[in-house]
Amino acid sequence: MGTTWSVVLAAPADADLHALHAGIERQLDLVVRQMSTWRVDSDISRFNRSEAGQWQQLPDEFLAVLDAALDIAARSGGAYDPTVGPLVQAWGFGPAGDVPRIPGEAELAELRRRVGWQRLLFQPQQHRLLQPGQAWLDLSAIAKGHAADLVARQLREDGVGAAL
Repeated sequence: MGTTWSVVLAAPADADLHALHAGIERQLDLVVRQMSTWRVDSDISRFNRSEAGQWQQLPDEFLAVLDAALDIAARSGGAYDPTVGPLVQAWGFGPAGDVPRIPGEAELAELRRRVGWQRLLFQPQQHRLLQPGQAWLDLSAIAKGHAADLVARQLREDGVGAAL
């Protein structure tokens, strides 16, 4: 997801550190495969490239994160918006360029027409999301927290009582 990670943990003396590391990697890989805009083969990247009117089937973790993201978007009046991807990219913070830049007003005005969580048609019961046309999801802000939750759960299941 365009970042690095580290975990500090208090493991039992007999813990298999390689197995713990593998468990952490499994959880992080799951989130990256589904929600990383930095991977062209991720579920989110496939959605972002899809044509208007195409339904995208969502795996369970993606579904849960998107559901939470849309709830936060609604509760915050759009202060948090998971469709902000075009603007993130325009400012140079996305996967296509890591050199921040200042986009022009005309470019920003055009991109703002593509942003808006209300444009999404989400059917969680059917595990699907409709691409309204040029929508670009960016769940990076919330997916990282979800990844941390998955890692914490995995470590608890592996007998680790404390981790950061």
